[in-house]
Amino acid sequence: MATKNTTVQYRQLKQGSLGEGANLKDMLVDILKRRRWDTNAKHRILDLDQDQSFVILNKISDPGTWDGPVFSGQLIQLQEGSDVHAITQSLDEDTAEFVLQSLNVGEQARVLKGALYFAVVGNHIGLIEGQQVRGRTLERYLTALFQKADELDPGDAVILNSKFMAGDGKELDESAEITVAAKPNEGRARLEREQPEGVVEREAGSARDSGSTVFDVLKLLGWSPEAIAKLEAEVPDDGVIEGFFKIFIKERRKRKPISRATINEALRNIDPADLGLRGDGSERNGVVKLSMQRAVETHRSLLDPSSAMNEIVTALREWAAAGKIDCNFD
Repeated sequence: MATKNTTVQYRQLKQGSLGEGANLKDMLVDILKRRRWDTNAKHRILDLDQDQSFVILNKISDPGTWDGPVFSGQLIQLQEGSDVHAITQSLDEDTAEFVLQSLNVGEQARVLKGALYFAVVGNHIGLIEGQQVRGRTLERYLTALFQKADELDPGDAVILNSKFMAGDGKELDESAEITVAAKPNEGRARLEREQPEGVVEREAGSARDSGSTVFDVLKLLGWSPEAIAKLEAEVPDDGVIEGFFKIFIKERRKRKPISRATINEALRNIDPADLGLRGDGSERNGVVKLSMQRAVETHRSLLDPSSAMNEIVTALREWAAAGKIDCNFD
């Protein structure tokens, strides 16, 4: 069977986001059993954005194993619409142009937007993100599921923090200063004038870079939407806005270190490379998320759910054995 190299990322439930002493795995299992949502997937469908792009806790691990330390699942997101735009010709064919067609997949069909795979041990989570379904989607889904089960008050949220390591793989020290270098945000007319086809290809191939623009970093730093819009409006079509930011806290002329917990939460859904922390930005040797590469079996272009979940559990066990996470499988 074919395999694909994937990245397993680590997350941990923020203490207190489900109440003191909460155990994410046990709460999730209890809700599914008590509400009888474990045997019927339709009860696990949530329309997070109220736009018919349903998110579903689809495939789940065998309920017979839930008394053990691990719960794992597949989160999928569907989008409305029965038309799929595709090229049906072979890409090896000699042709002046490839014909783009609209294929109707049926009125009852929902198109898969993406899938995410995860495993939970206590408050420790391993996950494999899809191109469209990211860790933020899992946070929002668990928040909505717990609210639906009356286990979480409106306005409260499940927060799954990343764990960042120094660029050399060692534990991240308390940091007095982090330098963030955002990528330039260029005027639209200039982008369209300079190699428009190449620009389209770059944007399609690096969608994850959407979090690395100057405006997104300003949003991260707390700028209001109005202030950002005003700044963006002042950039001419042929202009470029670049940003170089230093993040630190001053107290009586002394710099106060930013705690690891703050870094883990603030940057949990952003790749360090997107903020320049492994490029022009700096934090000693840079920072990287705790993650590892695993080979997952595939069915054509889709990951095999059972293989993905098994590899995630293996990654969690390896991190625990290496002392990188305080995770108990007993």
